[in-house]
Parts: sequence; C-alpha cells; structure tokens
Amino acid sequence: MDIFFFFLVAGVTIVVLILKFDKKQTVKVNTVLRESRSVPPMFMLKLTEQKIQTLKAAMRFDDVPQNMAHSASMNDIYNNGNEALRLSKVQELKLLSAKYNNGQISIDAYNQKLDELINMVHQNSSAFVMAS
Repeated sequence: MDIFFFFLVAGVTIVVLILKFDKKQTVKVNTVLRESRSVPPMFMLKLTEQKIQTLKAAMRFDDVPQNMAHSASMNDIYNNGNEALRLSKVQELKLLSAKYNNGQISIDAYNQKLDELINMVHQNSSAFVMAS
C-alpha cells in the first residue's frame, strides 16, 4: 500500500511539473510570435537584395564598366540618347530605396516596384547593357 501512495505522489508531482513547463513554453512561444510580427520575412529580404544587385548591374548603377569587353558598346549607348533613360531609372531606383529605408513603403510594395523596374530594364535592353 505504501508503494501505491509513493507512485501516486510521484505521478502527481510529475504531472504538475509537466504542466508548469508547458505553461512556461507557451508564454515563450507567444512572446516570440508577438515580436516577430514586425520583422519582414527572411526570404523576401534575400530576394529584394538579389533584385537590387540585378538592377544595379543592369543599369550600371556606379557608372563603372564591369565588363571591359563591352566598353566600346557602352560608348555607343552614351552617344545614342539612351543615357537619359538609364539615368532616370537609376534615380527611380534610388528614390525607391530611400522610401523603403525610411519606412514609407512596405517590403511587398518595394518588391513589386523592383519587379516593374526589372521588367522595364528587360524590355529596353538596348538602353541597358547587362554586365556579365
């Protein structure tokens, strides 16, 4: 009979400890979920970085030839009048980045605008030479 009470007390103690641990974990998980609501998704941030790098390379963002084999064709582009289009798109990218960095637009809207810029660059591929 003493063994029965021993196991009964031990069982009740284990159940109480499990319930306390479960409550503590639930509070921790809810805290993490509450804090992570304002954090943008990691994969979307990576995708945004890749889009920006693609646009910078396509629009020669820093005006330095990244591939010297295309430097002669770049001179032709400067003389064609497409330079104004390229500079306007570079300015648009800078403005868009500034708006995102200041919190004026969400990351979803930022990605959508970057997609539009990438599509525009691909449509006007004669004005923008992709660096390889």
